[in-house]
Amino acid sequence: MENKIKILIIDDEDIILKSCEKILKKREDLEIDTAQNGLEGLDKAKSKKYDIVITDLKMPQLSGMDVLKTLRKEQPDVTVIIFTGFATVDTAREALKLGAFDYIPKPFTPDELRNVVDNAINARQNKAEAAMLDLMAIVSHELKSPVSVVHTTAETLYKGYFGNLSPEQQKIIETILRNCQYLEDIIRNYLDLSKMELDSLESFQQEIDLYEDVIKPIVEMPEHANNIKNMKLDLNIEVKPKIKADANLLKIVVTNFINNAIKYGKADTAIKIELKQENNEYVFSVFNEGVGIPPEGMGKLFQKFSRLKQKGTEGIKGSGLGLYICKSIIEKHKGKIWAESEYGSWVKFLFSLPIN
Repeated sequence: MENKIKILIIDDEDIILKSCEKILKKREDLEIDTAQNGLEGLDKAKSKKYDIVITDLKMPQLSGMDVLKTLRKEQPDVTVIIFTGFATVDTAREALKLGAFDYIPKPFTPDELRNVVDNAINARQNKAEAAMLDLMAIVSHELKSPVSVVHTTAETLYKGYFGNLSPEQQKIIETILRNCQYLEDIIRNYLDLSKMELDSLESFQQEIDLYEDVIKPIVEMPEHANNIKNMKLDLNIEVKPKIKADANLLKIVVTNFINNAIKYGKADTAIKIELKQENNEYVFSVFNEGVGIPPEGMGKLFQKFSRLKQKGTEGIKGSGLGLYICKSIIEKHKGKIWAESEYGSWVKFLFSLPIN
């Protein structure tokens, strides 16, 4: 298996090394090496890049604390886990202050070892993903303006403001518009993900008007109100509730719903946007005619990087992040999100938020 997680175990007790190898090698994505003292362990760590180092504290020649200090200085990206006996628990706590990820008291069970290692692996993956999102957010921010200029210019040409286009020219401009929309979706999604990670629950304490502060500004955006498919936005606003929520995050959800309706909807039909109260919830929905969603695709809609490939959506690109982001935002607000569809005819996306 490629890209295995490399783990080095350092301990002067041979039985500990063999036990750890036996326990951890049940995972096929791990590559395990061992060392019988701190000096040997550091030599191996210098010659091979490890993701995780598990070291005993009390060893001859070089202690686990010295191994930790050296790794923190020379290889700060390595995750260090400490083995400790009862008499060295206080020292293990000191190791945590110096940057160790966790410690495992001796004697330990196989589950205890596996749980700590699993937690370390998950933490590394989350950190790597966060770093990638930060990078993508920076890149996306820099791309946002030039892509928008290209899209606006192409749309102006497509609408005939500089003269009528031949059928061949129309096809070329349509290709440009589709790819601009795809790039804008990716840019928006990565910026949204970055915003969502930075957002704090404190913003949820702000009282907002769900219609005036969230829905209305998105509906009135020119790219929605005067969309290229000539789809009319038909609003049915039965309530205008005031709730405690993050308006900027909810705008991301409403924008995504409407963008999808335009992207996948049937030209020259109505997009029906509704806000109403049902029992103890406010329910927002966006309906459009179009290809709909097959029953077997419903369970995949809100998964990360999931995109449905079906007849009628050929040539439509997407990042597979939009609905995943929407789900995360609505769940942050203690709400629910779902879709309803008649395959080949229509689809409706909905979310609900608790009144209290």
